Parts: sequence; structure tokens; C-alpha cells
Amino acid sequence: MRSYNLGMRAEYREEPCKSALNRVKGMMFDWSLNPYMGCVHRCTFCYVRAFERRADRPSDDRYGQSIRVKVNVVEVLRRELARASWSHETVAIGAATDPYQPAEGHYRLTRGCLEALAEAHNSFSIITRGPMIVRDADVLAEAAKRASVGMAPILPGISDKPEQLADVVRSAREAGACGIWANLLFLKPGTREHFLENLAQDWPEELERYERLYRRRAYLGKEQTNPLREQVNALAKEHGVRDRRNVRLEPEPPVIAEQLALAV
Repeated sequence: MRSYNLGMRAEYREEPCKSALNRVKGMMFDWSLNPYMGCVHRCTFCYVRAFERRADRPSDDRYGQSIRVKVNVVEVLRRELARASWSHETVAIGAATDPYQPAEGHYRLTRGCLEALAEAHNSFSIITRGPMIVRDADVLAEAAKRASVGMAPILPGISDKPEQLADVVRSAREAGACGIWANLLFLKPGTREHFLENLAQDWPEELERYERLYRRRAYLGKEQTNPLREQVNALAKEHGVRDRRNVRLEPEPPVIAEQLALAV
């Protein structure tokens, strides 16, 4: 193991991984891929803080100060995608870390994983707030023609203004999105305490609203979520965000793909 300090007050630990794909329960996806563990973005609302707390790891301001770099993740991923038992399920990249945090500029692991998934004809999604994603526009271009955009987490009273939502939907359409979905912030123990503490400093006028909304629950109910989703759906219709694919692509079965390669 080697460790470096690449700035951002974080230590980077180079550690190989035994597996790249992780089975996920209780989320909107079944498989995740995280080239890094820990995240220097340290978003106050990040749901990963709740998982860190349950694992007896720091979920407060210490979170994100130590980043694990899975230096062999691309090679491991290629092996896993080549297994006969792999059924080409959709993979969520960045479920527990931002795959485009600053370290990606040096290690380029996320890009390598994207290339491996593309070569295997495997669908994927990306969770990120990092602008470095534009660096990989060449790899993402084909996938983007068949991509949806997720708006989450939307923060009540902070990022749910009609003009803000309209800007995102309009940009998604301009980028060729085939669909769009939205979800409001949820606050589980570990994330809740840290978020409210920072909210009191940055948006004190919103603190009472959040304490009331999330007093006895982590997820907001239909009375809050439905109006937001209806608004986003209406914006999507207004701006023409829809599935424009004439042909739905399916991955080639591994055996057939191999036979075709031999024939050529």
C-alpha cells in the first residue's frame, strides 16, 4: 500500500481490490462500482454518511479525509464482466463515492471502467457532481444517446425553485437525454445530524423547515414528493424530453459475441 497527499486535505491510500462489482440492497439499482472509497467533496447531505455511521466509521467532518484508491479496479472489472455467470445487469458507478473527484484526474480509474463496460456492451449509470465528467465525453457519447438524467437530491427551499428545475430539464434535453427523474433529499441517522448542523450555519432561515419536515422520518411523504415529480414531468413534456430511440440495444450473449469475433 502507498499513500499520497494530493491536496484537498485528504490522504490517498493506494490499495488493490479483490472485487469491483458490488451487490446492492435497498437502492434503485442492484450493482454498484466504486473506483474510490471516501470522497473529498464531503457533501453535507450525502447518504453515504449514514452507511459510514452504521459501520462505526466517521460520518462527521472527518469523513472524506482518507481516500482509498482501488488501483487495480479496471483489471478486476474486466475479469468480472467476462464471466459466463455475469448477466449484463446495469451498474451504478459512484454509489458510495464520487467517481469524478479530483483524484480521478491523476488515476483515471473511472475512465478505464467506462471503457471496460463499453467493450462488454454493459449498461451503466453515473452518480457525480464532478465537472471532470466532460473529459470522458468521447467514451460517454454513444451511451449518452440512450441515457436518462436523475435530479437528486433536491433540497426543499434551496434547490427546488421552478426556474432551477427548468434549467436542469432544459440542459438535459439539449444534451439528448431520453428521460428524467427527480427525488427529494432523505436524511438517515449519520447524514441527518451533520446536514442539520451545517444547514444552521449556511441556511439558518431554512433550519426550522427541515426540522419540521424530517422530525420523525428520513424520507418525505407523497404530499411533498408528488408535486415535485409532477412539476418535473410537466417540464420534461414541455421541453420534449422523451425516449427517442428507434432501436433498443441489447447486449450480445457472451458465447455469440465470441463466435462472431472468431468468424471475423
